[in-house]
Amino acid sequence: MHQKVYMQKVIRLNGFLILTIVMPLVLTQCAKTGSIVCDGPAPAYSSDVQSIIQSSCAIAGCHGSGSGNGDYTTYNGLAPELSNGRFEREVLINRTMPQGSRLSTSQLQTLQCWFDDGFPNN
Repeated sequence: MHQKVYMQKVIRLNGFLILTIVMPLVLTQCAKTGSIVCDGPAPAYSSDVQSIIQSSCAIAGCHGSGSGNGDYTTYNGLAPELSNGRFEREVLINRTMPQGSRLSTSQLQTLQCWFDDGFPNN
């Protein structure tokens, strides 16, 4: 009898821990990735994306010309980060970049939709 009561308490405790620890982590991740909808024409690198990259990433001390962190002043400099998943992880999923600032919802939508379209150099 005591073992049955003990097991019921363990199950309740585990359920409580899942709700209080795991669920907030899951919900935080959902909030970060958001639900960006890509409808309408796909963003183009030259007319939509490049200006966001130039103003938010390709600046001195970050990813400017000749940077050891990656030179995002050109598409060719950004391409390796797109291909290896780092851009998606840091900018679109974790949203840890750009450091010290945040991209607007509109900027994130443009970047996400361009990325989802295969990040063409157009």
